Amino acid sequence: MPELPEVETTVRYLRPRLAGKTIKDFWADRDKVVRQAGGILGFKKEVKNKKIVKVYRRAKFIVIDISGDKSIFIHQKISGHLLYGKWQFKNGLWEAKSGPLKDDPENKYIRALFHLNNGYQFALCDLRRFGKIVLVKDKDISNLREIRDLGPEPLEIDLKDFKNLFKDKRGRLKQVLMDPFFIVGIGNIYSDEILWKAGLHPLTRVENLDNKDLGKIFKYSKEVLEKAVKLQGSSTDDYRLPSGEKGEYQNVHNAYHETGKKCRKKDGGVIERLKVGGRSAHFCPVHQVLK
Repeated sequence: MPELPEVETTVRYLRPRLAGKTIKDFWADRDKVVRQAGGILGFKKEVKNKKIVKVYRRAKFIVIDISGDKSIFIHQKISGHLLYGKWQFKNGLWEAKSGPLKDDPENKYIRALFHLNNGYQFALCDLRRFGKIVLVKDKDISNLREIRDLGPEPLEIDLKDFKNLFKDKRGRLKQVLMDPFFIVGIGNIYSDEILWKAGLHPLTRVENLDNKDLGKIFKYSKEVLEKAVKLQGSSTDDYRLPSGEKGEYQNVHNAYHETGKKCRKKDGGVIERLKVGGRSAHFCPVHQVLK
């Protein structure tokens, strides 16, 4: 599933390309994609000829504010990613005209597509079909079930408030960092990378952390996430930029999917993998301390 760096990269790419444009038409391959009363036709009626005012992110969700009192709320889910370019409908499928949008097989699963007044389109590509697009009243966005109880943004919180999150908190460190109601946007990939840098074992109990440990987690959360945004995310699986290209952060992973490789700290460790709460954790058994 796309994590904070992938969603932030998507928003930064789309924002200047979508803002000010008008939605001229909409297509989806089935009603389930839009989760809307009236299905595809009802959704199309609501968004057609509306101008895109702004594009922004909250946690792993993308919000496209359109003229009027509503916004388009997009959750890409496990395998979804948004694309921007030009397609033509051919033999019952949308086919991109050129480049990675056409050539990369991960970009061929077009489930929904918005036509813009500049001749371009943006689309939801989603192999597993879990992604969803919902039209929401602007005043209701902060009260959406997916958003209302979320934790703070890791790139916006300060050290004092970050440390306060851990007061009276219990549990395994990796699971806590991945909990969106604790702090948003840190999933499987970046929890591994943050803990590798912080020198903390994924099974560490958060109630055993001291101030120095919390300072390290805070520092490296920002460092890892900011670098991942700069490198436009990790394309280890389905994720692609809206251009159809891959991100580059997977090329500098220190722990995630590095099982069996020598630790880059050159401490004699070899990256291992274990299960934490049903998810994989990758770590160095030498320098990542279990507390």
